[in-house]
Amino acid sequence: MASITVQPQPLTKDDAPTLDQLLSEVPKDIADTQLYGWDSGVFAQELVNKHVVQVVSHSVDPDTPTEVGEPEGQIEEGTWGGTQLALTDMYNRIERSYISYFDATGVETTIPQVIKDRAQKYVWSDDQYPPHLKSIPKNDPYDASKFEIFNALGLLNASVMLVKITPKNFLGTASQKIWSAFEGVLNGRNDTGASIKDLETNNQNVWRRKTATDIMQGANIGDLPDWWSDARYAQQQFTGTNPTTICQASSSWIKQFQEAAAAQGADSSQAKDFLASADSTSLYIQDYSYFREAVQVSAETPLTSGDGIRFGCAAVILFHLGGNGQLHPIAIVVDYKGSMDKSVVIFNKRLTPIDAEAPEAERAKILEQEKNDWPWRYAKTCAQSSDWVRHEVTVHLVNTHIVEEVIIVAANRCFGIDHPVFKLLEPHWYRTLPLNAAARDVLVPSIIFDLIGLKDQQPYKFIQHAFNNFHFTDSYIPADLPKRGFPIAELDTDKFKNYPYAKNMNLMWSTIRKFVKSMLDLHSDDVLFGNGRIAAWCSEVQNAGKIPTFPTIKTRDQLIDAVTMCIHIASPQHTAVNYLQNFYQVFVPAKPPALYSPLPASLATLKKTTEPDLLRALPVGRQRDWLLAAQIPWLLSFKTADESSLTRYAKSLWNLVRKKSGANDVKTKAIAEAFYGDLRTLIVQFKGNSDRMSKGTVPYVVMDPEATAVSILI
Repeated sequence: MASITVQPQPLTKDDAPTLDQLLSEVPKDIADTQLYGWDSGVFAQELVNKHVVQVVSHSVDPDTPTEVGEPEGQIEEGTWGGTQLALTDMYNRIERSYISYFDATGVETTIPQVIKDRAQKYVWSDDQYPPHLKSIPKNDPYDASKFEIFNALGLLNASVMLVKITPKNFLGTASQKIWSAFEGVLNGRNDTGASIKDLETNNQNVWRRKTATDIMQGANIGDLPDWWSDARYAQQQFTGTNPTTICQASSSWIKQFQEAAAAQGADSSQAKDFLASADSTSLYIQDYSYFREAVQVSAETPLTSGDGIRFGCAAVILFHLGGNGQLHPIAIVVDYKGSMDKSVVIFNKRLTPIDAEAPEAERAKILEQEKNDWPWRYAKTCAQSSDWVRHEVTVHLVNTHIVEEVIIVAANRCFGIDHPVFKLLEPHWYRTLPLNAAARDVLVPSIIFDLIGLKDQQPYKFIQHAFNNFHFTDSYIPADLPKRGFPIAELDTDKFKNYPYAKNMNLMWSTIRKFVKSMLDLHSDDVLFGNGRIAAWCSEVQNAGKIPTFPTIKTRDQLIDAVTMCIHIASPQHTAVNYLQNFYQVFVPAKPPALYSPLPASLATLKKTTEPDLLRALPVGRQRDWLLAAQIPWLLSFKTADESSLTRYAKSLWNLVRKKSGANDVKTKAIAEAFYGDLRTLIVQFKGNSDRMSKGTVPYVVMDPEATAVSILI
């Protein structure tokens, strides 16, 4: 556990820092300084000067609503770094405004309140999102007062602000040089000298480096010389931003890949033989083939943005997992269109991973082959783009933020504040509702939807499809891992040594469940189930919340599991899928949200792919898109502060009752102490799980209990 060291203050002038020490952190030349954030006043004045502010007209008549006009201006030019800081500052202001709105309307207030009519405060929405708290009031007499507050805070046009402060053109020597070089590539020229190496160098430029406020201390995958390799790509399925959807390949998928290899004849004969001899339990898959079904278009309809600039894809990737724990990509369907014969399928020329024990020269030779295999690298880019969408929209937004909000709203409508279940869960909901509202109104429609290859109502359909297919009880960790091909009893074998997410989450689930059971065991069945509050909560989630797979809780064990799941979603699960985004996604070529050129229509075309073709598929000619694709993971990856961590929760609970003498207080103190001890043990176990991964693998540190957020805070 991290300890707090209190530095003694200087006792005499001789103990004070020297002048050289004081000046060492303050460069003589202002041009050598690094700006980590805009001064609030300077930033606000510049927005006013550029007319990128909302114009407010307050009426002296209390019955006349405040008029708030949309900003008239638009930032036309700006620097890359300055825009990143501006976007961060503006979105933080928007989030704070939503918190203020929730304060003013009496929902999740900063200063705790007892709300006697919570069912009237916590009302379900009826918009294009899955069920959530009705936070945006309608401009009608019933909601007039709320609408006035919402409008006066500038939230009605908040989504416009992020668009208005993003420049159309970027200034600066480095930016101009790199983007002008790529302009020729975009115009069809392959002789400009522009390369992926330029993007790598640009990424490593210290002046473009983000401050170390995330769990990986500012580093990103583009810093690694082999970020593009099969090994790095495969490992992300186990320890990347989305370690939750890889699963054992079904016999149907295995057969389809076998038939595809056979159809390609001699070119894929080795792949055919490999699949024929492979143990089926060693074949795993990432399946994004359902994307078109999710947005309700035909199997062969292209996935594109409304302006036709961005292209989506529904990739399917087949992996082989060796007994030594090495996961290796075998084949990729770049965009599944209902069947293999209508889709482009490419098989890896290297069907086994690089042998870590092979001579350095041999390993370097194979890596160089991978580096220059542009058709295969293009296919992996398609796979990563598919996963960007699934991770950001399904795994992150729906499966944590939206599902947890259903639980929160239903609980507030059904429980009294003194019910043991409500008291146990409430700390894990801190700040979630206002931040969710800001995301629904601003971040998702104005930024996320503007980066992916979907159009019109398709993104909302994708969200609804994800929500409708979320299965609450099947997502319990003890059920989820075996269902996906990772038996609990075998997690500590060499085969799964590179999957610390699974091992850590299994341990974390057991730890949280033990704590939940102990807390609920303080109360009798009559206290827990009396007055029908549990039954009402289940019904509310299943019906109004539209999660029919939420259990109809009849037993204490069912209640313990359901409450454990609620904490799991809000705390370790959200932490695992959120806080690594900067490391794995800020370097856009490693995981772009969409492609920027049409996908190849045939395998022959794919096999002709060159480096310029891959560059054209990236947003190299669209600086705004590139910046936003890099900014989103940065914005969402700020490291959890100690005061918001799971261990801080355990310490707070213990300190709350440490001097109390009531029977349940004494027991609670012991439970909190045991929980803290168990979390401390997890730090050791998680470190061990990370250390046991294959040599050279990026450490998996995101689930450290000291860094695990107690609730969905961002």
